[in-house]
Amino acid sequence: MKEILISVMGTSPQVLTETLYALFTQGKTFPEEIYVITSENAKQKLVKHLIDDQQLNKLFAEYNMPHIEFDQRHILLMKDGSGEPIFNGKREEDQNYIADSIMKIIASFTQQQDTRIHASIAGGRKSMSFYMGNAMSLLGREQDMLSHVFISEEFEFCDQFFYPTKQDNYIEIKKDNHTLNLNTRDAEVTLAEIPFVRMRHLIDGNLLQDIDQTSFSKTVASINALHQKGITLTMNGKAKTLSVNGVDIKLTPKEYSYYLWLSIQPNRRLLADRAFFDDKECAKEFLELYRNITNDQRLLKTFGLDIEAIDEDFEWNESLLSKIEGIPRQIVQEARSTINRKIKAVLPIEAFHKLGIQSEKSEGYATYWLDSDFTIKVVPIKQQ
Repeated sequence: MKEILISVMGTSPQVLTETLYALFTQGKTFPEEIYVITSENAKQKLVKHLIDDQQLNKLFAEYNMPHIEFDQRHILLMKDGSGEPIFNGKREEDQNYIADSIMKIIASFTQQQDTRIHASIAGGRKSMSFYMGNAMSLLGREQDMLSHVFISEEFEFCDQFFYPTKQDNYIEIKKDNHTLNLNTRDAEVTLAEIPFVRMRHLIDGNLLQDIDQTSFSKTVASINALHQKGITLTMNGKAKTLSVNGVDIKLTPKEYSYYLWLSIQPNRRLLADRAFFDDKECAKEFLELYRNITNDQRLLKTFGLDIEAIDEDFEWNESLLSKIEGIPRQIVQEARSTINRKIKAVLPIEAFHKLGIQSEKSEGYATYWLDSDFTIKVVPIKQQ
C-alpha cells in the first residue's frame, strides 16, 4: 500500500520538514510521496527553502532517511472558480474556493486504490486546517490518518528552524525585544495523530463518484440532509444570506429582497401578468423590504424614483407613490435566475428543486413560486 503525505501549508514551509522528522524519529510509517496544498504567494517561499535551499534533502541526508522526490509537481495550488490560483486566501470569497480545492484534492487521492493518506493540518491558515480536517472526515477511509505536529515554543514562527539537528547549530532570533541564541539541536518536535469521525459511508454513491467535480458545501449539505426530516431555510437580512443544512448562500440586497418578498406572497406564489407589473402598491411592498436591509438607494431609480430628490429616510406619500412605474421585469426575471444559480451551485440537486424559485410561462404572463413543503425562518433585523 503506497504511503502518501499531504500537508496544507502557508508561509511556514518548516511544517513539512518537522513532520517528516517526527515521523522518522518516532518510528511511524514514513511516506513514499509528498504533496503540499498551498496558495500562490506561499509557493515562492516554499520553493526557495525546500527546493532551492535544499532543506528537505539536508534533512534526508543528516538522518539517513529514505529519499523522497519533491519538486514543483508536488505543490498543489488552491484555485478559484475560474481555475486561477488563489493568491493568499484572505478574502471572504476565497473561503469556499479553499474548501472546494482541498476537498477535490483529497477526493482524487482517496479514490486511488491501494493507498494510505496521511493528512497533516499543521500548516496554513486556520481555515485551511479546518477544511482539511473536514475533507478527511467526509472522505477519509479506514486506513487514512490525520495529524498535527508540535515544536518547542521558542522555535515557533522561526524562519531559520527546519528540524532538530544532530550537531550544535545556533540560530539568532528576536523575541519580545530581546535577541536569543538557540541551538537547533535542543528543539523538540512531536507528531500527534488526531482521531476523526469517518463519514464517507454517508455520502450518496452518485455524489461520491463525482465528488472531485462537486463542491465542499454540496457535500456537507447532502450529509446534513440525511439527518433532517424536513428542510428549514433561515433568512438573515443583515448578512443577506439563505442558510440551509449548514450552508450559507450569499445574496445581493435585491436578490434577498425578492426571495423574501416571494416567500410572503399568498401560497408563496405570484402571477406576473400586466396588472402585476403595473401594481404600484406591490412595488411599494417590495421596496419596503429592500429599504429595510440596505441603505443603497440605486435600485429605486429602476422603479422610476428620482433618488437625487429624495432623502434616504423618506416617507411614502401620494406624490412619491404616483411616480413609481411598477415592478421592473428585470427584478422578477433576472433576480430569479441569479438566485437559482447561486442555490444550485452549493446545494444538492434535490435541495435545489425544493428551495429554488420555480416558474411556468403561459401566453402573456408567467407564474413564479416557492415550494410550500419547507419551513422558512426569518431572523428579524433587530435581533441580528
